[in-house]
Amino acid sequence: MLRHTSLCGVIAVSLACAFPAECEAQAESRYAFFPLPSLGGPYSFGWGISPGGLVVGSAYLPSNYFHATLWVDGSPLDIESLGGLDSRAEDANGNNWIVGWSRLPGSIERAFLWRNGRMEDIGTLGGDSAKALAINNSGQVVGWSEVIPGQGSPQNAFVWSDGEMSALAPLEPGLGANAIGINNLSEIVGVALITDPRHPETTLRRAALWANGEVNDLGSLDPDSAAVATGINDESSVVGYSRTSTGKEHATLWYNDRIYDLGTPGTSESAAYDINNAGQIVGFGYSPNVFGKAFLWEQSRGMQSLMSLTPPRLNGIAGLTAAWAINDAGQIAGTAYPPGDPIAGIAFLMSPVSPTMTLESPSPGTAGTNNTIRVTGVTPGARITFLYSRHGGGTRIPGCDLQQNALQLDNPTVIGTAAANEQGVATITRPVPLIARGQTILFQAVVSGECAISRLVVHTFD
Repeated sequence: MLRHTSLCGVIAVSLACAFPAECEAQAESRYAFFPLPSLGGPYSFGWGISPGGLVVGSAYLPSNYFHATLWVDGSPLDIESLGGLDSRAEDANGNNWIVGWSRLPGSIERAFLWRNGRMEDIGTLGGDSAKALAINNSGQVVGWSEVIPGQGSPQNAFVWSDGEMSALAPLEPGLGANAIGINNLSEIVGVALITDPRHPETTLRRAALWANGEVNDLGSLDPDSAAVATGINDESSVVGYSRTSTGKEHATLWYNDRIYDLGTPGTSESAAYDINNAGQIVGFGYSPNVFGKAFLWEQSRGMQSLMSLTPPRLNGIAGLTAAWAINDAGQIAGTAYPPGDPIAGIAFLMSPVSPTMTLESPSPGTAGTNNTIRVTGVTPGARITFLYSRHGGGTRIPGCDLQQNALQLDNPTVIGTAAANEQGVATITRPVPLIARGQTILFQAVVSGECAISRLVVHTFD
């Protein structure tokens, strides 16, 4: 029996930040932010991310139908469909194999595997429809399938491997199940139905784990209440959401035979959707008046609003609706929304940055005069490029992979360059026009050959 433990408990080390408000106060711009375009239509959605940082999801076409999409270097690639109008990519593995679902001509939905530039229908368990939701690095695919011909037939969880789809045992014979996540140890998580012990005439969703040929009920925060498992890492830590004694659903971690309530990011309810091997968890919170609020949970910091970790003044982004996936490099895929339209979708990639240099604010920080910008902690002799922008965001450093580093500026302008002296200090002086008075500008410095960046500086000129 799993034991329920609150955030006041200990997982492996004590938590430095147990309450969301404290975590918000500690938040800083730790990521570069890259919005991902659609296929010419109004919306895009990031649902999954590969170990190498390729985002997969769905994007709208001008025809107002959506197609499974792979974003490569920020550009969308339409991986099309199985002949129907709509398709959606859910996950990708280390070989850049992609899984998801597509409509056939008509309304039937089928699970697909996309590899070598081709989308394959991987079949069903005997019914008409199926969806693939996750894939591991061995190419094992999990999801759900109908089991009897005729749409609306009972659904069962499946695992597909080497061309063969196999049913996963339900928690209760005759009741359905859905596999949602799989790790590289072939452990599978999802949801399975049982007879509700409190109301025997109905069924109840329970978080399920399939491992070593067995299926287990992981339990819930409130015993005999609903729970769903959505993700599992290679340490066998499971995340999802379950109902609490208040009747609200909270993001949940199942770890080492215990259940942890991860809380909410300032909303009434929350759900966790993915966990990487470092134990970082992503998901979203929601309330009756809040469409969605993406979060990142870490042992050392607790639950943090993901928006608070982005660079400030994002261009065209009002908030982050949900974070759906995180890889071992800490890169996050999800969906944002523009100002004034919280139900719109903008797919995004967030990539963690590692500043190694200290950039100081412009001095004297006054418009209408010369200002000097100084950076320290630079490799002596290295050539520094100083940049500015009015908006935060993300920009690739030439010759550098995003998993190495990225700038946190949107469409930056080069101020100039300077070489670092023997003490690792570089300075540049430029006139700041009077029109800049009262304006907020973001500054950053970069050494392209080293993939090194400074911390981000935000300054409002007097």
